[in-house]
Amino acid sequence: MTQIVVTVPNDEVNFLTSLAQKMGWKYRTGTNALDRFIESCPKDINISDEEIQEEVNAVRYSK
Repeated sequence: MTQIVVTVPNDEVNFLTSLAQKMGWKYRTGTNALDRFIESCPKDINISDEEIQEEVNAVRYSK
């Protein structure tokens, strides 16, 4: 299967959605993709604020 990103005007979204359904294609919007990403992120992280700051500093100030 090949994935294609298509940008369409807002007033054409309904047409493209119905076409995809009729053709049996799978589709997702940018909002759907973001929601799926957020849902897939771990919810229970055992890390302290200090550990987060250490990692930020390591990336920010490493050479």
